[in-house]
Amino acid sequence: MTSIALALLLLAQSSTPPQRPDPDASKRQAVEALERHWLEVENNPTALDEILADDFLHVLPIGVITKREQLDFMRSHPAPKAPAMKRFDDLRVRVFGTAAVATGIVVATTPDGTTQKTVFTDVFAYRNGKWHAVSAQETPFQPAR
Repeated sequence: MTSIALALLLLAQSSTPPQRPDPDASKRQAVEALERHWLEVENNPTALDEILADDFLHVLPIGVITKREQLDFMRSHPAPKAPAMKRFDDLRVRVFGTAAVATGIVVATTPDGTTQKTVFTDVFAYRNGKWHAVSAQETPFQPAR
């Protein structure tokens, strides 16, 4: 390598701004993990009791329900034995200090092969050393025509 080429290489490397560490990376990863856990246990009211804050509100096409109303309903109406297989499509988490917002689409495939998509927004608060869901909104996904 010629001295001119080496000098240009060193100049190029020194002019590249250093990458700053993402101060919210660990928070974002924690909320993503909680969101994935929530999807896995969403039909288990005992598990949801740990994820949902006491003041949790769930906005659905039928209206707004509280944590207690949701868990009571789930306990009196157990999920089907063969639930749909669910996965996230385009899960995004943004952190704002002690609050975080997760958005995305849940793709549910029933045992008969039917696929349904739901777009969602979940809001989390960091309280007493732990993330809790404080709000959720779900809407059936309808692609643009």
